[in-house]
Amino acid sequence: MGWIKDRLFRGRTAGARTAGARTAGARTAGLCDCCNDPLERTHAYYLPTRDVGLSQAYWESAFTLSKGMIDLLDEQERLRYFGEHLRLTAGQRNPWSVCESCGEFFVFDRDTARDHAVHDSRPSGNGAVDPSGCVLFAAAAWEHVFGRWPANVTPHAVVDSCDLCRRNIHSQAFSFTVPPSRMADFLAAGVVDGPSVSAAGPGKDQWEMCQPCMGRLVARCHRAGIGTA
Repeated sequence: MGWIKDRLFRGRTAGARTAGARTAGARTAGLCDCCNDPLERTHAYYLPTRDVGLSQAYWESAFTLSKGMIDLLDEQERLRYFGEHLRLTAGQRNPWSVCESCGEFFVFDRDTARDHAVHDSRPSGNGAVDPSGCVLFAAAAWEHVFGRWPANVTPHAVVDSCDLCRRNIHSQAFSFTVPPSRMADFLAAGVVDGPSVSAAGPGKDQWEMCQPCMGRLVARCHRAGIGTA
């Protein structure tokens, strides 16, 4: 198993060094910091580490990308990986360059984030963050991907579920409510999948949405040129 652990942890450490080596004006092309696809800076969004660490959708994507190898580790090695990934992600001091597709992981001001990318400037709140502020979202993502809460994180109670995807919504996690009239607008505009809305069931006063579903909705609304308010 040594080669698996080396590949997992060496990749994360190398990524952290690359991000830390960025300087203003140093590049016009590179990779998306979430999926590693090629990305021109003028087509990117620049986000602070805070926004990345607070996104359950980001963590789900990150863990899914490594799931095949993580599944081969024993429990202690998995927990070590979880803690190391959390520490390295929270420790990133430079902006995250994010592609349009991965932008669906986050709820943010797209015009401002694009402007920061175009001008290679630092977004507000940029810098490393305390891992303890991100651990809930990473743990919820771990539960979603691997089917269990990480044993080295204090459990948070499940207080609701998303009406669109049925993800668990934990205490202190982000959730969003949408009134029926606005959901009807989103459905008519094609930015919400019809079967998902129908699955919420009749008679609800409002739809409860998890952070991953809300991030996807905001991105689709932006591309369609409609507001979410």
